[in-house]
Amino acid sequence: MPDDVREMDCHSAVRQLWDYLDGELNDEVVAEVRRHLELCERCLPHEEFGRRFLAALHASRGRQLMPSEVRHHVLAALGEAGFEKR
Repeated sequence: MPDDVREMDCHSAVRQLWDYLDGELNDEVVAEVRRHLELCERCLPHEEFGRRFLAALHASRGRQLMPSEVRHHVLAALGEAGFEKR
């Protein structure tokens, strides 16, 4: 790990946690978040929860958990709120 990694506070680490877990941060910020999580016992449970949540979400992707009408309404509402389907 680079020696020039800046120290990150808990608020910043948790605020960026989901982007970190999704691989959406640049290398410098990834290193900062990773270093904080390695050193901070208070934030580590947030990372563990996030990883488990995403694993469970990923495992359920192939299942049809809701009626197609509900899915359509949810996707429409997300689209109206500015979210795009990837």
